Amino acid sequence: MRKLRGNASLIIALVAVAIIWIVACLSGDCFFDLNDDVLMKDILSGAYTGVPEGHNIQMLYPISLLISLLYRIGANIDWYGIFLCSCQYFCIGIVIYEIVKRTGTISKKILTAIALVPAVLGFFLPHLLYVQYTVVCGLLSATAAFLIVLPAIGKDKDAIQGKEKKPKRGAMNTDNMVRLICAFVMLTVAYLLRSEMMLLTLPMVLVAVLIKWLFSSLERNKKEDKKSVLLSYSGFLGGVLIMLLISTLFHNIAYSSPEWKEFNRFFDNRTELYDFQYIPDYEENKAFFNGIGLAKSEWKLLVNYNFGLSDEIDADMLGKIAEYAAGIRGEQAPFFARLKTAASLYFYRMHHLSLPKSYEYPMTDFPWNMAVAAMYVTVLLLAVLYCRRHRNGGEKMALASCFLPVVLFACRTSLWLFIIMRGRDPIRITHPLYMVELLILAGMMLYLTSKEASIIPAASIIVLTAISAITLPAQIRVISSEKNLREEMLVKYRALDDYARKNADSFYFYDVYTGVSFASEVEGQVATYSEKLFERVDNSCYNRDLLGGWASKSPLAMKKLKNAGFNSTFEALLDSNVYFVQNKTEDVTWLSDFYEDQGVSVDISRVDTVADVFGIYAVTRLE
Repeated sequence: MRKLRGNASLIIALVAVAIIWIVACLSGDCFFDLNDDVLMKDILSGAYTGVPEGHNIQMLYPISLLISLLYRIGANIDWYGIFLCSCQYFCIGIVIYEIVKRTGTISKKILTAIALVPAVLGFFLPHLLYVQYTVVCGLLSATAAFLIVLPAIGKDKDAIQGKEKKPKRGAMNTDNMVRLICAFVMLTVAYLLRSEMMLLTLPMVLVAVLIKWLFSSLERNKKEDKKSVLLSYSGFLGGVLIMLLISTLFHNIAYSSPEWKEFNRFFDNRTELYDFQYIPDYEENKAFFNGIGLAKSEWKLLVNYNFGLSDEIDADMLGKIAEYAAGIRGEQAPFFARLKTAASLYFYRMHHLSLPKSYEYPMTDFPWNMAVAAMYVTVLLLAVLYCRRHRNGGEKMALASCFLPVVLFACRTSLWLFIIMRGRDPIRITHPLYMVELLILAGMMLYLTSKEASIIPAASIIVLTAISAITLPAQIRVISSEKNLREEMLVKYRALDDYARKNADSFYFYDVYTGVSFASEVEGQVATYSEKLFERVDNSCYNRDLLGGWASKSPLAMKKLKNAGFNSTFEALLDSNVYFVQNKTEDVTWLSDFYEDQGVSVDISRVDTVADVFGIYAVTRLE
């Protein structure tokens, strides 16, 4: 019984996570959020090239290699899905455990967990069902920041309440050390999983280190102890920097072949063009396109994303178009004009209240924005109370407690303005930013809490739970609607997949937008293509590919093409056993126009229809 009581916090946290998992399972099925995650899973599992690949393109090589090795062990296990879901529930469990173990009696621990469960569900339930690796990366960074800021159980907690008598010189509290190691591991996994997202959240993680260092320094009276604290957190930051360098080095070595170097250059320029710039109109910019040797039929391939057909569309050409588009955008909207527009949208999003109406669009920042606002108020109130409790010697801590949230707010403002100005602010980016900020503030709240002021954090948790209670019914409606849309989508795409697998001797090239959605074929809202996790897992190599997309022109795409017996997509599509797939009512003249400009006359005829939305076309060379 005594041992059970000693592990009460852990047991309560595990039960809370189990309840969250059960509610999530009852609310709907787990999907990969985007078709990007599906392709990454296919590359890792071997479904794309026939062999599990460590070169996942989107992730850094070390973690891609590890997951691909797991697929070699268990052929039809969804290791990638297991990995993403495990990371999410582990982070949630850590946060609940660290909060619960800082409460008093077992009854208070249980009440805290009861309040935290609906809070987690109200904010994070959609992401538990529609899993996306960028969100998982952000959650790992947020949990790491939370662990960094937290007070240690024992010495640091006593110190901030004025109870510490003689801190041990040169030593860091064991609880602090364990949490720093755990935070380091989480940051490492986050960087390997989605380096861009981890680097976006890294400034806020650095603010978390600043908060913990300043708080810890103010607790120490002796110069030697202050120096020890500085060395400890400097060492942590040094370790993070070394981790970033070593991880990047291993990744660069793995992608050091000339083929991968050229593809990475192509990938970066393609990302800049499609994600951050735009494709200028052909007629209005005809002189420019003629100058770089891009015909109108090839420009159309860029517009419909089927650029894999043309060997002329390479890294240099995409770079020139992106640079040209950036120049036009700069002339149309100078930097300060765009900054003003972004700032206006940013401040609007901070206070706008609107319940979620659908899974992603139209976007709403509620309940995240209100939760963050409540936490800022909580931290400032605790800082004032701390100053009143410790009139002699507590002023510096109180001032730091008021100053540091300002630093955090300034950091988050810079990051938000950056992503809004870049035009990249979907929920898979904004929600992780909110997570990091929210958990840093939660850590500060726990740091400043005392028995006398425990009513404030308790009230804060109640407020968060109340916000979640308002949001949760809307989230459940959104999830139900999204589930229905995705189920309808899956029926069509599974029929297409079954059709291709049934005709195993043939090969199919999909129009990119058809591979994403068949919305043009039906009335009403349609979910974009994704797959369920852990259902109909089949990691055998499939006989299809997209005519474009982010993996197009990569060594992996060329390997898949050569495995099918072809040297180029252009020639492959003219083979008698290769077919083109597009939404059946969409015009296919863009394809014949492209071949005509290349000096090849073709006839494009529909030979079959699948699920009443997909047209199967034969492309025949005319002599």
